[in-house]
Amino acid sequence: MAEDSETKPWGKWLAFVAIGLITISLISFTNSMDDIENLVDPEQNNSGIIEPGSNQVIELQANRIYTMLRIVENINNEAELDLEITDSENNKVSITKPTWMQPQRSGDGGKVIYDPVGTITLDNVENLTFKNSNSTSTVYIVDDQSVDLQAFQEPGIFLAFISCCFGLIILPLSLIIHLIIRKKGGIERVALQGMPTNRIPTTDELFLIREGKMNPQDVKGVQRTRSVPPPFAGTRLMKSEHVNSENLTEKVEGPSRSKIVKQQVDANDEDWQSWDSG
Repeated sequence: MAEDSETKPWGKWLAFVAIGLITISLISFTNSMDDIENLVDPEQNNSGIIEPGSNQVIELQANRIYTMLRIVENINNEAELDLEITDSENNKVSITKPTWMQPQRSGDGGKVIYDPVGTITLDNVENLTFKNSNSTSTVYIVDDQSVDLQAFQEPGIFLAFISCCFGLIILPLSLIIHLIIRKKGGIERVALQGMPTNRIPTTDELFLIREGKMNPQDVKGVQRTRSVPPPFAGTRLMKSEHVNSENLTEKVEGPSRSKIVKQQVDANDEDWQSWDSG
């Protein structure tokens, strides 16, 4: 039984560890907000900038996702594409619409909002010509994978990511372990309830029952020496002591014998009355 009590807290301890890791993740993430904002700011971290109404040749790497962004006045606005891309052979490069993986970004402490207008992916390293036909808006080319790699090189961001991952894994695991141990403890209690009530099991028998190697009904243990007296206990006592009374009264004659019998009857009545009166 001591072993069972020692294993029960495992689920709770794992839950505490998970909550601690998630807390560390939140603290690390909060302390790294400035670094994250600088990394996702297209003005500070980009692969190229195309000024309004100009052309720009930029070399891009293969197997990378590049996102084109423009500045908008508020978060509800959507910027126009107004951009044409051609390769070294003057062939147009298809531009894909951005998805949920390319959200809006902010810069300059949240004062500037960048809206994605399209993405491109190349199979080979190429020098592409970007033609910005908008006369007032600048286009920023951002390598999303490069931003992710730079983020993981920051100690605070890396610690926040690892702590969050392990915390989210351990938390449901702790709940599963807690439920399994709780269910096992319930089965053991039911098994112990099936033992005979007139015998006290030994330590070895309790261990065998817990391990499932012994049926609770087969407990031998130690028989109880005291029990609650049943109703009319005086009648049973009178029967059990009948032989001794006869042996005693056989040797006593006359008034003394009557006196002894009367004392026995009075004692039996007193036992029944004390039981009945509680």
